[in-house]
Amino acid sequence: MENLHDRRKVYEKHQLLENQLKENPIELFRDWFLEAEEHPNISEANAMAISTLEDDGCPRTRMVLLKGFTWEGFIFYTNYESRKGKSIEKNGTVCLHFFWPPLERQITIKANIERVAENLSDGYFASRPRGSQLGAVVSPQSCVVPNPEFLEKKL
Repeated sequence: MENLHDRRKVYEKHQLLENQLKENPIELFRDWFLEAEEHPNISEANAMAISTLEDDGCPRTRMVLLKGFTWEGFIFYTNYESRKGKSIEKNGTVCLHFFWPPLERQITIKANIERVAENLSDGYFASRPRGSQLGAVVSPQSCVVPNPEFLEKKL
């Protein structure tokens, strides 16, 4: 087993002091997100980990892209038939996590989740590149695909 005890970085760039807190925490998220978006070494400031709760009580985490945020919350899209979509539908609570290493900042958000209006979801789908749309339609989410020909035939 490799010993990783000495592999660590000292994080000293920022402190989060009480006088820096905003009345609405989304204001602080906005400030940090905009800083992350402008940073030359952060290619996807909107990349976030999302954790849902599985039927066996174990959390499951995967990466998705934040597609928007408002004063009320955060917007991302997922296939309702995916494992993630079904977990969200059943439980309704998720944990979001943003980590921007070059800024030495991270934010964790525990959220109750709800679907956006159907027209917003449809509008997002229509805005995706054609190949992504086709991939989403033919790929059975969270299921094993027997072979590439299976997808080609469905396409």
